[in-house]
Amino acid sequence: MTDLNKEREAFLNTFQYYKGRRDIIFSHEHELFMTRSNNPSEIAQKEISNMNSRWDAWLRCAKHRDAELEKAKAQAVPEWISVDDRMPESLRNVLVLIDANPVKNQNQMVAHFIPKFTEEYHGDDDWYDYDEDRGCGYVKEGWYANTAYIGDEYSSYFIEEKVTHWTPLKEASESGAEG
Repeated sequence: MTDLNKEREAFLNTFQYYKGRRDIIFSHEHELFMTRSNNPSEIAQKEISNMNSRWDAWLRCAKHRDAELEKAKAQAVPEWISVDDRMPESLRNVLVLIDANPVKNQNQMVAHFIPKFTEEYHGDDDWYDYDEDRGCGYVKEGWYANTAYIGDEYSSYFIEEKVTHWTPLKEASESGAEG
């Protein structure tokens, strides 16, 4: 949100010619500059018109700047979703916060969640949950960190620490740059 008083002060500091003028006032109601005189000269009217044109351009730039700053903040700061509130869809890669050491800080990594009894397990070790009703093994429920992309599959490992939050990964633009 553009602070009108701060912008007016910055505007007057930039255009020093107008700053000390006692015959010019700022109308908060109309958000523009006006003359104190009820019968201003033609020159004063042109000066006020010129000043308000500059003021209008100044405000449009300030509002555009503020909008761009908000957009940049939104891109830079992910919105974290608590795992207590909602989980991502199965196997979807997301950025997660891991509560590896609650006393210090949290770590971030790309990972995906596998719900219980959703992904069949075809390995030769005992890293699976067995579903007696279906008679087969499934990948253990939990979060898996992605370590490498090989062919069409990710190499990943089970995250032992508690995942507290997640956020969707930003989609890359066609040019490969963010935004």
